[in-house]
Amino acid sequence: AVKVFEGQEKAGGMLRYGIPAFRLPRDLLDAEIHQLDQMGVEWQFNTWLGKDYTLQSLKDDGYDAVFLGLGAQAASSARIPGEDTPGVMPGIELLAKASRGQEVELGDLVMVVGGGNTAMDACRTALRKGAGKVVLLYRRTRAEMPALDVEIEETLHEGVEMRFLAAPVKIEKGEN
Repeated sequence: AVKVFEGQEKAGGMLRYGIPAFRLPRDLLDAEIHQLDQMGVEWQFNTWLGKDYTLQSLKDDGYDAVFLGLGAQAASSARIPGEDTPGVMPGIELLAKASRGQEVELGDLVMVVGGGNTAMDACRTALRKGAGKVVLLYRRTRAEMPALDVEIEETLHEGVEMRFLAAPVKIEKGEN
């Protein structure tokens, strides 16, 4: 018997909340999860390690083995002044809100900082959420970007402007 304690409201973790549906269609993800259901997996949603249960409580409840698949939901800090300014958010937060169908106030001009697949997804999601223009800043050259080349090409094809050898040193709130 297998029981999954899931912190989110649905199964799928970062596949559901970190990869946009235009890259991983939800019907495919749901079909995979359905196979787990058919195999007898039991789910407990909105349940967090350290808050709702502990490793000791699982042991006390008679579980023979525990696998911790904690995911990668925490974004790394940009370590620049002003990164906590309203309107500034980690890419994975934008992707999670978009996956849940939540409103995200982006404005007309959006800047994305980074060069990985999350940055590419954030750019493309911002466009789909109504941004008029999206500019990506990356501190190295295009050849050094960690994103898959196909992701970079698709992001460019959708009209995102990319600026290389550039990175913010601080964020200041303006009048707007």
